[in-house]
Amino acid sequence: MKKLRVGFLIDELKFNQYEADVISFVENHENFDRPFIITGYKKKINKNLFNRLIKKLYRNPLITIDIFFKIIFIKIIKFIEIRSVNNKYPKYQKVIIPKDLNSYELLNIKGLWSKSGTYLEFTKDDIDKISNLNLNCIIRFGSGILRGDIINSTEFGIISFHHGDNRLNRGGPSGFWEVLNHEPSSGFIIQKINNELDGGEVLLRGNIMTADLWLHNNAQLLEKSNIFLINLLKNLSINLCLPKPEGVRLHSNKIYKIENSFTLIRYISFIIIPKIFKSIMTRLFSPYVDRWSIAYAEHNNYSKSLWRYNEVKNPLGRFLADPFVYKYKENNYIFVEDFFYEDNKGRISVLKINNNSHEFLGIVLEEDFHLSFPFIFNESGNIYMVPESSKNNDIRLYKCIDFPHKWVLEKVIMTDVSAADSMIIKNNNSWFLLTNICSANNGDHQSELHIFYSKDFRNNSWKEINISNPVVIDSMRARNGGIFSHRGITYRVNQVHGQEHYGKSFHINEIKKINEDEYIEERVSEIKPNFIKNINSTHHFHANDTLAVIDFARKQRLNKAIKS
Repeated sequence: MKKLRVGFLIDELKFNQYEADVISFVENHENFDRPFIITGYKKKINKNLFNRLIKKLYRNPLITIDIFFKIIFIKIIKFIEIRSVNNKYPKYQKVIIPKDLNSYELLNIKGLWSKSGTYLEFTKDDIDKISNLNLNCIIRFGSGILRGDIINSTEFGIISFHHGDNRLNRGGPSGFWEVLNHEPSSGFIIQKINNELDGGEVLLRGNIMTADLWLHNNAQLLEKSNIFLINLLKNLSINLCLPKPEGVRLHSNKIYKIENSFTLIRYISFIIIPKIFKSIMTRLFSPYVDRWSIAYAEHNNYSKSLWRYNEVKNPLGRFLADPFVYKYKENNYIFVEDFFYEDNKGRISVLKINNNSHEFLGIVLEEDFHLSFPFIFNESGNIYMVPESSKNNDIRLYKCIDFPHKWVLEKVIMTDVSAADSMIIKNNNSWFLLTNICSANNGDHQSELHIFYSKDFRNNSWKEINISNPVVIDSMRARNGGIFSHRGITYRVNQVHGQEHYGKSFHINEIKKINEDEYIEERVSEIKPNFIKNINSTHHFHANDTLAVIDFARKQRLNKAIKS
């Protein structure tokens, strides 16, 4: 098998941790030749910065003073945010200086920069040197917007990140504007670049829930997108072709950049200071939490308004969420996540419904780890449950042996995977597992929908759907929030997240097609948390032929939630 030859265009011989991870992957994978590092073109900064600032100050004092304040404010923001970011993302801002350069093929070239220092081309001599390497592709890690013959110097072109949703957010800095503008999601793309600014061929697009701080947002974009670049390179080495690019898109939004220090003052005033104030209030008065509740009703062919559903009072010091309804003999039962604040752990409990009243039957399934999302289904007269067990890094199938109280573990159908909100459905003669897995393994279950198939749901040899996982990378669409059927049509419910707001609302989508080769769904409605007074979130819906269940949340101080 011919090994793929990959070059990395990089400013200098030191890498951030994410760049180092990609280079290390190429270095150690059997499908690749040794990495080729192309460097030496970066403009050297004049060491006499003080003299340069004095000259600028003399020519244009206001602009120079503003530049000075921009530098100061950025340092202040990074000083405030960096510690908490490094706690969650230890790779962030870590610099790797390779000790053994013999692992790489090195090529030093000369950059031809535009006067603005924005655009970068290369000399004909350098292009010839690059062409002689016979590279299959180049990964752009360096600075500068590339132009000229370098674009077409390899078989598969130049692959590059843009850590922003280029449909909305062009420019930079990465992750900043989404936080400042309270965007619900932040995007990234992997593209094959060309000579048009922001006009590259988009090979992969993803969106994740926007964090509450700039550096947090930037770190999660870097970490999430990096794993998809590694996967793209792996697939390229196997298939010897790039993914099919997106169709034509027109770019109309302005290019974002921090024009002056007033933008940073806005950020400090509206993001940093409220965050500090919230932290102080939390220490003084206990934090606010989302306390979930459930409600149910006979839906009358889904014609009953949600505000008419019957709310179930939460048990003391607990909340109920993720409800699934199941009819057994003549009665309906609702299985729920039963979360205990005392030990911060969920169990599975059940309620028996009698017309417009309910009886709380208590806990029916408990493990040493957190359980939630008790998806329940019937096959050949047997009743099965697939609760979320992401804290145990597996997907489990339980079988009921005494309804509704006694369940036993039937099979661990997937191991070594942090998967949330899994559902199993049947179409024709195949079973399909819809689940939310974080490819970067950093706990983000909000933005990826993965689908697997099997001829037997009881085994542990599920295969990925042939269009490649994840089938969705978008925090506004990916996470499961229930499933139901009506008049022969199956509907998937997906959670919709706001900025640092888990489960803000949900969509209902008609599943148009699901098979071993493809998955297609179409949104039919959106439900917002406005059907009951004082609720701020709703993220789950399920129903059978007669009964429907929904959940929703209200803000409450933790110390009050524990006591009420």
